Amino acid sequence: MLDTQTMRERLLAMLALFFGGVAAVGLYGVLDYSVFQRRREIAIRMAVGAQGQAIVRLVITRTFFFMLIGAIAGGMLSLISVQYVKTLLYKIMPTDWSMITQPFVMVVAAGLFAALPAVVRAVQVDPVNVLRAE
Repeated sequence: MLDTQTMRERLLAMLALFFGGVAAVGLYGVLDYSVFQRRREIAIRMAVGAQGQAIVRLVITRTFFFMLIGAIAGGMLSLISVQYVKTLLYKIMPTDWSMITQPFVMVVAAGLFAALPAVVRAVQVDPVNVLRAE
């Protein structure tokens, strides 16, 4: 009986998990493509003498900045939509501090995890080949 009563909530949780996974894969694709587009700039920086950690800092800083903007916008939209979500929650207030910070932390963690392949690709750019090809 309990399974039938919570079927809607479990379905919504599974859909949220699925779309979160799709968003993480999309974020990885966007970050990887942004590094691909900036490979000439990265190659010039490396040719001038930038170390690997400076390139990592460049990619992570830009990634974190855009993730922070997106997370803040999502947090504001979630606070606006509180009255619509109240009916789906059981014994949890939607304005509870942990309910606000946990998704924020998860978005930032997923974004940084998705940025790792892009950072590796940026550090492995060969300045000679990239600048010769352009």
